[in-house]
Amino acid sequence: MITLLLALILLPLFPLSMLFNAGLQVLPVWLRVPALLAFPIAGALLLNRAAMPPEQYVTALQLLAAFTALLYAWRLLAVQEVFIWARLQATSAWPLVWLAWLHGLHGKTLVFVALAVTVPAAVLMLLGSSLCHRLGGAYLGLRGRIGPAFPRLTGALVITLLAALAAPPFPGFFAMLAVLQQIPAGLAAVVLAVWLLWSWAAAILWQHGLFGSEWPRPAGAVDLSHSAAGLLMLAAAAAVLGSIGGWSWWMH
Repeated sequence: MITLLLALILLPLFPLSMLFNAGLQVLPVWLRVPALLAFPIAGALLLNRAAMPPEQYVTALQLLAAFTALLYAWRLLAVQEVFIWARLQATSAWPLVWLAWLHGLHGKTLVFVALAVTVPAAVLMLLGSSLCHRLGGAYLGLRGRIGPAFPRLTGALVITLLAALAAPPFPGFFAMLAVLQQIPAGLAAVVLAVWLLWSWAAAILWQHGLFGSEWPRPAGAVDLSHSAAGLLMLAAAAAVLGSIGGWSWWMH
């Protein structure tokens, strides 16, 4: 039971998710990314060691996980700040790890699912830092589209958002398939609704960042370097090829 409680802290469900988000927001930016990655991995490892709770608790955990995933996916629709968007999206994705575990998904696959739905949010945190450095904040849509002024940064942001909403062929897509394969029809409908809300929220964020009048580049600001943009593209390609090549890890 102690292992399960620790997993609830590391993979927080509502209302513990409120404390996690408040804590993550006050951390320095350079600590947010490692914290965002470490928590779900450690939580998934603890779940692999935890015993299944009694049946009455299983039902309560399922309902709480479904509510948490829907709540934070819905909150994404009103968010234009990249740091907040990233942590809320991750908080909405982690309950899916709980649902998969409660229905028999264990071992490396559970850890891979937790990692696949978290890494895009961590990359968004890094891109949020780049936006702050160039624009004075990570808030999109304040003065128009940023594409003409920062094309490489904008391209990296678009690709990362595609990964965050678990679009194929990014690893999150295979993680979602693995979760959907494990859970019953009622919970599958909830997961599909969460998936739809992620896509809707990403489309709104794109609208704020990619459309409208052109953002004038601030004096002295430069685009994302070629090397940084290249590394991000290589990382995305490696993740895609790795997940496609090892699709059986996600489906079994």
